[in-house]
Amino acid sequence: MKHRKIIGLISAICFPASALSQEAASIDLGGFDFIPAVEYSLAYDDNVARSNQDELDSWYSLISPEFILLGDFSTNRLQLSYRLSRADYGASDQDDYTDHLFKGDFHYEISNRHRLDFNAEFLDGHDDRGTAFSIGVGDQLLSPDRFENTVYGVKYSYGAESAAARLDLGFRFRELDYDGDALNFLARDRDIQAIAATFYYQIAPRTDIVLDVGQKSVDYDVSLVADDPLDSDETRALIGVKWDTTAATSGYAKIGYQEKKFDSANRDTFNGVDWEVGVIWEPLDYTKFEFSTQNDTNETNGEGDFIDSRIYELSWKHSWLERVSSSVSVSLRNDTYEGEVDVREDDVMKLKFAAVYQFRRWVQFELAYLFDERDSNRDQIDFDRNHVALRARVTL
Repeated sequence: MKHRKIIGLISAICFPASALSQEAASIDLGGFDFIPAVEYSLAYDDNVARSNQDELDSWYSLISPEFILLGDFSTNRLQLSYRLSRADYGASDQDDYTDHLFKGDFHYEISNRHRLDFNAEFLDGHDDRGTAFSIGVGDQLLSPDRFENTVYGVKYSYGAESAAARLDLGFRFRELDYDGDALNFLARDRDIQAIAATFYYQIAPRTDIVLDVGQKSVDYDVSLVADDPLDSDETRALIGVKWDTTAATSGYAKIGYQEKKFDSANRDTFNGVDWEVGVIWEPLDYTKFEFSTQNDTNETNGEGDFIDSRIYELSWKHSWLERVSSSVSVSLRNDTYEGEVDVREDDVMKLKFAAVYQFRRWVQFELAYLFDERDSNRDQIDFDRNHVALRARVTL
């Protein structure tokens, strides 16, 4: 089919990495491809609210139908998608949820030197109990916190793909709105506007020097403390290299400077080192290793001025047989909650195993295990959690 390669890519993006080998078929709708799919999971969670006392365990089911409309017009592409996620907990119906995700992407080739990418996303979603603003108190909630997240952006690219010099200019807007009229909900709502520029200059075949600069403004709707808002402006600049030098190795490495300046004089300006590194190594056609690390700042979830996060991730994916593959990954994250006299520090680890069986081209089964752990200098928010899931994914 004319969209065969694109459909395979869309399937890989919309589903977890285990779906990479699945190539979904489509229905022709007069110039557009309609791609339906559904995923069903039966899972067991031994600490639903991520608590370190009175741990609640439960089986639950999750069904996620998804619909993609894809149009390919010469060098231009349009993709619209919708995904519903419905979870039902057997022993914990207060954790039941229904989420809706709408996405749209449009790629427009003005010429071989000028390109535009538009994207928009709307999520009517939730935070699981014991995550985000309910860390350490998830067992006290009667239901997950719900929110609406709206994102849209545009990127302009100058320079042919084969040119020695290329430039990307981007704008992104995000609005986060939590359900609820209480002050502790209103104080979470915020708008984020970001602009960025990335310059690539080729210094060797398939190797580029990269200069990445950006500015972001964060504006909260309400402040918990009068005249002491969390509103801030962030500036970052990184320089590094991006390479794809062999069939086996590709990656990027950037290091630079970041500043976060608050509108409130009571909150100190943060200055620090920023970095992004990612390496992919494929020594054989059927095995792949990936490593990534980054240092960045994130908005606080209820304590301190902001979160200084350092993240390290390592994964291994291997195809044992034509229809059987597996993946193993570990991620370590250190979160430092800056702005408090007694600084909070969390170490979070996630260890994942998955085995995938491609039963048919259109049916895939996956057995996955996740161990999730937080170790903090706030003992009351420590937890560990085991999660097991059996998933089935069906396409046309």
